[in-house]
Order: sequence, then structure tokens, then C-alpha cells
Amino acid sequence: MGTGTGTRTGSTSPMGMAAASASGSRARRRAPTSKVWLEFEEVTEIHGGREVRVSAICLHCKGTSFAKSSFGTRHLRRHLDLCPPKKEKDAHELCRLIARLDLPLCFGESDAFQGYITNAHNPKFVKSSRQTTARDLIGLYNNRVEQLVDVLKNSVSSVALTSDIWSGKAKEDYISMVALFVNSDWCLEKRLLGLKSIEVAHTGVNIVERVEMVASDYGITDKIFAIVLGNASSNKTAMDVLKHVFSGYIGSLMPKRARNEDDLAVVFLHQHCACHIINLIIKSCLKRLLPYLEDFRTAITFLNSSNQRIASYKQYCLSVGVCPRKFGVDMDVRWNSTYLMLKHLVPCQSTFSVCIETNHPHKEDVSFLVTPNHWAIAEKLLSFLQLFYDSTIALSVVYYPTLPLMLHHILKIARHLNAYENHERLRIAVVPMKTKFLKYWWEIPYSIHLLSFLILELR
Repeated sequence: MGTGTGTRTGSTSPMGMAAASASGSRARRRAPTSKVWLEFEEVTEIHGGREVRVSAICLHCKGTSFAKSSFGTRHLRRHLDLCPPKKEKDAHELCRLIARLDLPLCFGESDAFQGYITNAHNPKFVKSSRQTTARDLIGLYNNRVEQLVDVLKNSVSSVALTSDIWSGKAKEDYISMVALFVNSDWCLEKRLLGLKSIEVAHTGVNIVERVEMVASDYGITDKIFAIVLGNASSNKTAMDVLKHVFSGYIGSLMPKRARNEDDLAVVFLHQHCACHIINLIIKSCLKRLLPYLEDFRTAITFLNSSNQRIASYKQYCLSVGVCPRKFGVDMDVRWNSTYLMLKHLVPCQSTFSVCIETNHPHKEDVSFLVTPNHWAIAEKLLSFLQLFYDSTIALSVVYYPTLPLMLHHILKIARHLNAYENHERLRIAVVPMKTKFLKYWWEIPYSIHLLSFLILELR
């Protein structure tokens, strides 16, 4: 009679190897096929040179259940139906799914979701009501907040804060605050600290009150070393107050001599949003070229306003061997859409011009809606805006820090503006752009040699 030796699946003990050697070769046990073993870990023993399953460990509650191969798995399924950690994990994952995809709270009790889970995963699935889901979401949120507070208090020494005001579809305004920090594993983390309702005027005093409240709740008032705010005048007013509120971290880095207002202003720098500044610079350019852009918008709207014109344009493109495409009008609030409008339009200027000249009404003594001069301006403008578009894309990502890249792109933009300052067609737009550039990026600390060179080059 063999002596049993307990082992986990996938491992072989020395005694098990000896038993296998004594009886020749150990019989290889067939792998389990039931889906229940995805949530249990098998424990086996060697009996008479054979590997036999004797028990199972739940991966959720770590409890051990008797599970001989001849006993089946029905009792293990019953355990999963009653296992509190398993049920808690299911509710946790449902809340994460709803939050990540912005689904309604009633999603967990919908027939479609219940049918999917019942047929594909768990026949005994019990749907969750919206009230239960709401309660679970609140519990999950509070648990995550506690974990984040613990990390920020005990494992993080310095935090960079980003804040902006966000308007929802229900006409309710919120001020968002995001923390960026390096964790104990030297990995950059980005965490949303909260969305605070701001039902009052967006003044500097009200912004300070909510930013200070969030920082105090997470215990990072003395750990903030940098703040990124927008370019509104209220943010500048808020920064004048916040640099004193958050002076605890900066104060430890300053000399022991008297710390006056100028010292604090130099160390605690209010950095404006680079993408917003680029947007303002481009807006000053597009304003000077508005007549040309309006003609393109009118032409695209004219083409898209009739199904017959769209079909006629498609047939003409196919007849000349050109792949047809649709064109969209840009949006006033996003200059990138103007760049993309021109990017899609310029390569199709030959077919687009024929379509407009053929269908758009015009008088004999008046030029066509879109002339060769329009296309020449569009080509130069498209080439000119390429750099700004690339910089906006590079500085608006969320998966890596962009502050180290900002100086590089500022320098490229400065040289780009100088190169086009005397351009025959774009000079009228580039000069105001340089003025706007210097308005926001003139007062950058001179200790940065790269920026010192930049300022001298622009002046």
C-alpha cells in the first residue's frame, strides 16, 4: 500500500518520484475538463505510483474542499454560488465594466447581459439590480479612494497637480483635479483625484477653495511641487493664492534666508497649458485667412447638401480613375479640424474644382467660388500647420509625461514662425502669431539655456 504525498498540480515531490520509480512509470493523469477548475487549484497525492486528486483550493476564498476524482464537481459549483469573495469579485468587475464603458446602472439587470453570462459563462448567474449596482459602485469608489490616500501619504514624496474646469451635457460644471507622481516602483502614475461641482462663478477664489479641499482630503498639501492650470485670467488669480497654500514642499527647497514674494514666484512656477497656447496661436492665424476658409466651407457644404451632387461627384471620380471620398466641414472650437479639412481636400483639388465649377452657380463676370489662388493658399497653409498639428498630438497624450517635450516643441515652433515670417502669402498671418507666442512664452525662467536662446532668436 503506497504512502500518500500531497502536492499541488504541476509539481512532483521527491517521494512521489521514488514511488513512481518503484512501480515503473507513473501513470499520467488526464487534465480536468470542467470549467469549475478555472476557479479552483487542484491538490494531488501519489498513491501506488499514480497521481490522484484529493482536494481543491478556492482561488477566491482560499478555502479547501474535498475533491476526489470520483466525486465530481457539483459540490464545487455550489461552493462558488455561495462564496462571498467570488460574489464580491463579480460585483466588483461589473462595476468596473460599467464605469469604463460609461454604461447605465441598469446594465447588470438587462436581459441581454443576463443571457450572455448565463449561456457563455455561468448558468446560475443572478442579475444585479440598479440599486445594488449603485451601492457597489459607491463601495468600490470609497475603497479605491482609501487605497489612493494611503499610497499618497506613505509612499509618495512629491506630486504634480493638473486642474481644469469641465462642463457636462446637463449644463453642470465641475473642476477636475489629476495627480501625477512616481510610485515606489519608479513608474509614473496618473490618478483622478476628483470632480468637484462648481456651481458658482469660475473666479480665482472659488477655484482655490475646491483645489485646496481636494488636496487636503488626500493629504498632499505639503507634497505639491508643480501645478498646471489653463490660461484663463481666473486661473492666474488662483495661482497667486495657491503658491502660498502649497508652499510647504517648495519651502524646504528654498534657501534659509527670508523667503519673500519674489523667491516664491520664481520657484513655484505656474505653467500654462501648452496645447491651449498653440490653439490660441493658430486661431490668430486662421482669423487672417478667414475669407479663403469660408469659401472652402461653403463649397463643401454645397456639395454635401444634395445627394445628387454627391453621387455625381462620385461618378466623376470613378470615371477619371480617382478614389472618391467625402469631405467634412471643420469646427470653430478645434483648429485641428481645420487642418484635417484641408488635408483631405487639397489632394482632391482637381476633381473637387471640376465639381464646384460645374454645379455651383456663378455670374459670368465673377470668378468661381474656389479659384487657383484658393488652392495655392490652402497648400501653403497645410504645409505651415503640419508642425503645429504634430506638436499638439505629441503634447496631448496621456500615457507618458509631456513636460520634458514642451521646450523642444516651443523651440521648433519659434524657428518655424521665423521661417515663414516673410512668406509672400502667409506673412499677414504669421506676424500676429509671433505676438501671441511671446505673450504666453516670454516669461519662462531664464535659467533654462534653451529658452534663453529661443527668446533671443525671436526678438
